[in-house]
Amino acid sequence: MKLRKKMLAGLMAVALAAGSLAGCGGEEKEKKTSGGSTEQVLNISTNSVVIGLNPLVNTTAPDNKAHNMIYDPLVRDRSAEGNTDEIVPAAAESWDVSEDGLTYTFHMNPDAKWSDGSKVTANDFEFTFKKMADPSVAATNAWLFDGVITNFSEALYNNGKTPDEIGVKALDENTLQITLVHPASYFLGLVAGSVYPVNQAKYEEYGADYGTSADKTVYNGPLKIKSWSQNTEMILEKNEQYWGADDMKLDTVNFKVIQDPSTAVQAFINGELDVVSTSDTNWGKTIAASGDSTESNVPSNAPEFFMFNLKNEYLSNTKIRQALSIAFDRQEMVDTLRDGKSEPIYSLMPDTMKVGENTYTELVDGKNHFVSAMQEEYTDPKALFQEGLKELGKDTDTSKVTIRYASRGTDELSKKIGEWMKQVWEEKLGITVQIDMMEWNIMWDKIDAGDYDIAQAGWGPYYNEPSAFFQLFEPDNGYFNADKTGWNNEDSKRFKELLEQAKYVVDEQEKANIYLEAETLLVGNAIIAPTYLEASPTYVKNYVKNYPVTTNGTTDFSQVYIEK
Repeated sequence: MKLRKKMLAGLMAVALAAGSLAGCGGEEKEKKTSGGSTEQVLNISTNSVVIGLNPLVNTTAPDNKAHNMIYDPLVRDRSAEGNTDEIVPAAAESWDVSEDGLTYTFHMNPDAKWSDGSKVTANDFEFTFKKMADPSVAATNAWLFDGVITNFSEALYNNGKTPDEIGVKALDENTLQITLVHPASYFLGLVAGSVYPVNQAKYEEYGADYGTSADKTVYNGPLKIKSWSQNTEMILEKNEQYWGADDMKLDTVNFKVIQDPSTAVQAFINGELDVVSTSDTNWGKTIAASGDSTESNVPSNAPEFFMFNLKNEYLSNTKIRQALSIAFDRQEMVDTLRDGKSEPIYSLMPDTMKVGENTYTELVDGKNHFVSAMQEEYTDPKALFQEGLKELGKDTDTSKVTIRYASRGTDELSKKIGEWMKQVWEEKLGITVQIDMMEWNIMWDKIDAGDYDIAQAGWGPYYNEPSAFFQLFEPDNGYFNADKTGWNNEDSKRFKELLEQAKYVVDEQEKANIYLEAETLLVGNAIIAPTYLEASPTYVKNYVKNYPVTTNGTTDFSQVYIEK
C-alpha cells in the first residue's frame, strides 16, 4: 500500500531570497491600465549579474533567482505568513510516497506547457536528472543527489553505472518515478530547490548555447524573459503558456542589477522600488518614517562561518582552532558590524532547521550550541591557544604566530569584518593576523586550491534538514571536501560514517542524536566557526500584496499583486 499525498494545483512559487533582494525599476506605479485597475508591474533587484539560464550549470544565487521565475520544478517550497513555508504542487500536480519512503511517484500537471506550446512531460524531468548524473555535463547541483537517488553516485563518478541506469524513470509522459537509496524526509524540499527542468528537444537542438540568451531558452514557469541586458536588467513578462497564468495578476517583473545597497535604498525611498533590504539603521529610520511600507525582520537560514585550513601548521591543532572560535563575542560582532540586525549563532544549524517535524535544536535540547559551551569551559582563549602550541612542540609565545585571513570581497562590510577580526584576535590571542583583501570569486578560487588559512564563508541550504549543511563537509565528495579544508583524519572518517548512518534512520530523535555527534566533530572541534545569520530588515511597499518574508521558502509570484 502507498501513502497518497495529493494537493490542489494552482499555486506556484519563485525563489528570490528575500533577505538578499532589493526592488528597483522604471515603471510608474500610479499608471493605470485601460480598464482602470492598477498596472501589475513589480520591480525588484539583485546585487549581482545573472550569468546564465541553463539550470544545469548556472547556479549562482542570481542565476537561481532568475531560474525560479522562469522554470517550474516538480514541486515548490513557498513562503507563507508567520515565517513559515510549505511544499505546493508545480509541474507535478500530485505525488505518492511508498511506505518504505524509497519510491516517489510524481503525476504531471496535464496543463503544464513550455513557452513554445509543447507539453511539459515526465520525460523532460527524466532527461534533466540524467544530464545531472552525466559527469561530462558537470552539473553544479549534481552532488546534492550523491547517495540519495539510486545509482546516481555511481554514474556521476564513473563507478560502474551510466546516467541511463539512475533511479529516475518516466513511466509514461505523465508519470515520473524516482527511487532512493535511503528514506529522505527532505527529498521534496531538495527537489524543489535544486532541480529546474530543461526542455529535452530544445536542449538537444541548442547544445552548448542553451540558456546563453533569452531566445535560446524555453520556459515552463510563470514568467518568460522579454529582454535581458546582463549588467543592467532583465525584464520578464507573464508566460501565457504557464498552467497557472489565468490566476496570475502580475504582468511584468523588472529585475534590475543594483550593486550598491545605498542606491537601491534611495530608489525605494523615491518610490521606484517595491522591495528592499538594508541593515543600515539610518536608512531604516528614513524608510519607516515614510509610512508607505511594511518591515519584516527574520533571520536567514544561511549561516556565516569561518573556515580553518587544517593544512596550516598551527590550524592543524584542535585547541588552536577552538581558541580562534571562542575568542570573539558574536553578539558584539553583530552589534558592531551589522548594527544589531543579525542573529549570532553558536551552532552551524539555524534554530529553524528541522529533523522531521521538530527542530534539531529542540530534539538535542540545545546541546548543539557548541561555541557557547566552549566559551563557558575555556574562559582564557589565549591559554587554550598556548596549550595547542605546546602540543605541537612549538614556542608558546603567541606573538611569533602569523595567520592569514582571506576576505570574501572588498566591499565596506568585508573590510570592516576583516579589520574587526584582526583587532579581536590580536588583542585576545596575541597573534598577528594578516588580512588578504580579495574579491569573493578570488577567495573561492583560493579555497578550491587550499590556498588560505582562515576564510569567511557562508551557505544557503537547498532544503531544511541538517544534512543540507553536513554533507558540505563530507571529506571525500562534499563541496568543502578534504582537499579544500585539509580535514583528513580519524575524525573526518568518523564524520563520514555518521552521515552515512543517519541516512537510514527514520526515528527523529535517533537521527538528531547522530547529527549531534557529527556536529561535535565539525563545530565542537572547530573545523569551522559559525558566526551569525544575516537578518537585514526587508521592506515591502504597502501596495504589494501576498509577499511574505520568511526564513525558509520562496516568494510565490503567482499570488503577488499590486493594489492601490
